[in-house]
Amino acid sequence: MTGPEKKTVSRPRRAAAGKVVGFPAAAAGKPKVAVTGGSGYLGARLVRALAARGTWDVVVLDLAPAANTPAEVRHRFLDLNLPHSDGTVYKILKEERPDVLVHLAGVRSPLRDAVYAHELNSIGTLNVFGAAGEANVTRLIHYSTTMVYGARGDNPAFLSEEHLMRADVSDHFVRDSVEAERHCRDFARRHPEARVAVLRFAPILAAERRDYRIRYLEGPVALTMLGYDPLMQWLHPDDATDALLRAVDTPGAHGVFNVAPDGVLPLSSALLLFGTPSLPLPHGLAYVAAEAAWIAGLATAPGAHAHYLRYPCVATNEKARKLLGFSPKKTTLETLLEAARARRSANRAIDFGALEEVARMAAYKLEQRMKRPVRPTSPGPDGGEAAARPAATRMAS
Repeated sequence: MTGPEKKTVSRPRRAAAGKVVGFPAAAAGKPKVAVTGGSGYLGARLVRALAARGTWDVVVLDLAPAANTPAEVRHRFLDLNLPHSDGTVYKILKEERPDVLVHLAGVRSPLRDAVYAHELNSIGTLNVFGAAGEANVTRLIHYSTTMVYGARGDNPAFLSEEHLMRADVSDHFVRDSVEAERHCRDFARRHPEARVAVLRFAPILAAERRDYRIRYLEGPVALTMLGYDPLMQWLHPDDATDALLRAVDTPGAHGVFNVAPDGVLPLSSALLLFGTPSLPLPHGLAYVAAEAAWIAGLATAPGAHAHYLRYPCVATNEKARKLLGFSPKKTTLETLLEAARARRSANRAIDFGALEEVARMAAYKLEQRMKRPVRPTSPGPDGGEAAARPAATRMAS
């Protein structure tokens, strides 16, 4: 009998210099992104989009996972209104060590419990960014709104990121967003090595999301200001999600970015498309009526928020286009038509095809009116270029 056969053991080959060869290098792990508020409307859309790519390890920080959260997405419990929530955030971030932290947790409609909203929107942001600094998170993305610019009579046609935040301090809903942005700015000053991107979203309008804007547009009657018809922007949720994805994919994204659609529409056109009659009141009386309706539980926003029904607050998206590659797929008109058709077309004798044609014609005429022709620049008295003036000014001079 022969002895037991010896098993042949394969050994790694070595190069002349002694380097082991013949085995592939270990695959690097996926980068990780943590999303606070990842179970909310916009957060859930972002989480599903990231999971569908398969290139990110996604962690949701929220009260509970959304019903349609992908199976591969992990969830960590987080309630920013609990005492010492900053310690909870710090513990999670130290354990997870995310490459990017996206802060979307917050209240997106005015609440009568202003203390709760303040604790979540303002103090919650302070706690999240404070914990991120302690945990050495160096890439952060924060959700904000173009309403922080404030609705003012002297606002330019389009507000850029260089304009100041001038929201009315008595409007607690918007003031919390202003304070949250200041917490982000303070964090960036204390941590110059970090990259902090603040995305200011124009009002998002989605038929399936019954927030305070939809409830205002489809109410039995809409309070308006007599003699005022401000231009407005409406952002499609797909474009909002795309902007967040582009911010996550851009490591160098830093600073403030307006996320706004192309095109504007007057408030009266939005109400017309929804088939909602307006109740125009003198602005002095309108503020009082809006506040009284809010207290009585009949209005969707407090009286101070009625500024946005009086004055324009629309933003340009040029910076996001240039640095993030953001290009909105839906215009303000297209977003509004989609929502109006979904919310108001049932059991109504409205020909949305004809209505859309008229609306597009009106929007085109409005766009042409907003384009002011200017003369070529010429040397000024100091040797520089003289500022170009509108045609009407040239005719008068």
